[in-house]
Amino acid sequence: MASTVLKNAGIHSSKQLYKFLLRECNKLPQGANEFYKHSIRQSYKQHMEETDPERIKVIMEKAFSDAKWVLQKYNKEIGK
Repeated sequence: MASTVLKNAGIHSSKQLYKFLLRECNKLPQGANEFYKHSIRQSYKQHMEETDPERIKVIMEKAFSDAKWVLQKYNKEIGK
């Protein structure tokens, strides 16, 4: 299911996901923005050498769902 969500978002590669996640960070408050951008960069570097397509798919799906959760978390906090 998540891979369908990734494709619907126009994300077909890990590099596209990386760029998408960094852009999504701009929707966060300043302190959180910097924290999550750093986290995304570190995670991308950590998994750069991954070659197993199935493992890459799982990592991408998890990163996308985590980003969605973070954005929802901060939207709820701002709405209070």
